[in-house]
Amino acid sequence: MARTKTTSNPPPPKINYRALYPWALDEYSSLVSTKAWRDHVGESSTYDHRTFAKTHDEDITVLPCTLGEPVCGDGRANNGVPFFYFYQVVFKRIGMRLPFSRFERELLTEINVAPAQLHPNGWAFVKAFDILCGFFGQAPSVDIFLHFFEVKKQGKSLWVSLSGISGRVLLTLFQQSFKGWKGKFFKVCCSDFDPSALDGFPLYWVKEVKHMKPKSLDELPLTDREACEILASVGAFNISTLISLEYNAGLGLGLPNT
Repeated sequence: MARTKTTSNPPPPKINYRALYPWALDEYSSLVSTKAWRDHVGESSTYDHRTFAKTHDEDITVLPCTLGEPVCGDGRANNGVPFFYFYQVVFKRIGMRLPFSRFERELLTEINVAPAQLHPNGWAFVKAFDILCGFFGQAPSVDIFLHFFEVKKQGKSLWVSLSGISGRVLLTLFQQSFKGWKGKFFKVCCSDFDPSALDGFPLYWVKEVKHMKPKSLDELPLTDREACEILASVGAFNISTLISLEYNAGLGLGLPNT
């Protein structure tokens, strides 16, 4: 009996990311994924749904990226399906979870950056500020946050940083430097259970970052002004301590810088 010749589907054509995102060429080598799916095998904590979702992982879909995929990619890198990239270190070291809160969405929109465009230390400020407001019974506010922090962009770097305002130090720096974080990120999509999980903030990297001056007390409504004065009177809190106390409100905040 003659053997039937089998055929296999040809591999999909490789995407020329450099041609799609020429504006990122200067830093392209530091933008691409260096970790593929097989390299995550055994890292159970990385894929534990409690690492990602506040309630349940049905709200979102977190996918690995392919080797060489750039974090500055847009919908063209996902067949037109909306998504955003997010760095692994922000999940594992800082404890960020998805979907984003209203405050987090509004902040990303106000400063006009995508989630992966904000430096991990910036996310640590966001996380700790949210926790600190909870301890004081204060709803986190973008205006209050931008009274204590300013948006910075270092030279031609594509990443955006947040830093404390001189004379208004509320939180200490989480970590002086991060190692090996740039090549390790995930692709986050919404699920059928929550199609709005990606609404209300920039998904993809912004070429021209908005330069913003910190908000003065005079620009804020009275309630926000009063909240700023209370927070400013307390002093600088250690971010690592705040993050560790997120689910232990009864333990108290302790002393600043402890």
